[in-house]
Amino acid sequence: MKIIVAIPFTGKTPYGDGFRGQPWYKFRYKVFREYTLKSLMNQTDKDFLIWVQLRPQEETNPITKKIEDELKKSGLDYVMTFNGPIIMEDRALEHNVDLIERAGKSLKKLGEIKDNYVVEISLDSDDMIHKKFVELLRTKEITDRKAFYMKKGFMYSVNNRLADWNNPFSMSIYAITYLTDIFLDAKKHFDYQNGFNSHEQIPDKFDAELLPDGLFCCIYHTMNISTTWEHQYMGKEYYYADEIENTLKDFKIN
Repeated sequence: MKIIVAIPFTGKTPYGDGFRGQPWYKFRYKVFREYTLKSLMNQTDKDFLIWVQLRPQEETNPITKKIEDELKKSGLDYVMTFNGPIIMEDRALEHNVDLIERAGKSLKKLGEIKDNYVVEISLDSDDMIHKKFVELLRTKEITDRKAFYMKKGFMYSVNNRLADWNNPFSMSIYAITYLTDIFLDAKKHFDYQNGFNSHEQIPDKFDAELLPDGLFCCIYHTMNISTTWEHQYMGKEYYYADEIENTLKDFKIN
């Protein structure tokens, strides 16, 4: 199987154009560098491709160069595309009008894939996955319309607070499997998804397997698009430094 970590960096939003200004982009880059990218560098299985998705407007933005510099330094395989996020939106519906066209352009940039199946992990640019996440997926039997989802993980605040995070449906970090020829064909790609436009639909739209608890950690940093600290999904908070440190070491390189 070919594992791809898809990261919609700009353009993904419930409302507007998915870009909240240069200060936001600069801050988001720093969060990506310090948390998301480090969690990928920390993977015990590094045989995957990072696919960073940005709007066309960001191609010449100086912050984009900084993102690419960090990707190069990571030593991980990556590709950056500039046709916006390749996802079906459930709120900003105007983004769906040219989705197939944009997807076709971006998918061509992924290069030749010789594996029979692609497993695409959806990961926001301010979230982390456990260091054994890719290794775990590699052990799974891959069949048609298979998907993997999570409900319970962690939320970490950049102010060094940590709490359990419990989504009763499906967290925004998930993985969907595709036959490679379906994945690389834009129209077949979204026909296969069958109207999928929200992570909470994973259990209903696919042959979905619930993964063990504790495999994701979202980052709270005050400039989140939709996440708040005092949220209904927030569970137990951890107050002691050793508890916080012991949890974080499974996600990022310190």
